[in-house]
Amino acid sequence: MEYIVQIFQKGGPLMYPLLFLGVLSVAFIIERLYSLSFRKTFPVKKIEEISFYIQEKRFPEAITIAKNTNSIATAMIAGLLEAYIKGRKTQEQLKTVAEEIARAEIPKLEGYVNAIGAIAAIAPLLGFLGTVTGMIQVFEALSVEGLSNPEVLSSGISQALITTAFGLSIAIPSLAAYWYFRSKLSFVVSQLENLATELVYQLTEIKQEGQKDELQKVS
Repeated sequence: MEYIVQIFQKGGPLMYPLLFLGVLSVAFIIERLYSLSFRKTFPVKKIEEISFYIQEKRFPEAITIAKNTNSIATAMIAGLLEAYIKGRKTQEQLKTVAEEIARAEIPKLEGYVNAIGAIAAIAPLLGFLGTVTGMIQVFEALSVEGLSNPEVLSSGISQALITTAFGLSIAIPSLAAYWYFRSKLSFVVSQLENLATELVYQLTEIKQEGQKDELQKVS
């Protein structure tokens, strides 16, 4: 541990913002791993329970369960059911509602993903800045003392290499996490589109069945 502290101190003042970025990146990655898990975005048991109430045309109960479940899938279901109850029952109207909900909910999923991408871009730049400042120290030492004091030269070179290595060690996993979450988002969005399509079809079928029942009563 003491050796790590010594290495950190040799990296110079830029190690502190790099450490801050590293801590942020780890925190954001952990948070997104939880928030974008399939169990969190698509709680299958709750969706099955809601689907049962929809088939039974017990829309208030379905909406209550959907609203009490914190996920993008249940938010989509609750929004579509509320629109259906309020009279937006045609397929085109329900598709419009689904698009509106998606535009509101998908940015919430992205959350800190873009921040992770920003950290992946900034960390190596800070590392390279440390390289530049370290080499400036080396050349200043050469201009003042020449080659008579190798310790001054080695400290500048150490700072240059340590900050670069530290910046890259933050950027590489952050970049990997960023692209993983981007692919995860694409998968979640495609699943959300499938869910919305199925629900719109189900509600349209319920509407048609209701119209048939009304016609039979009239006849």
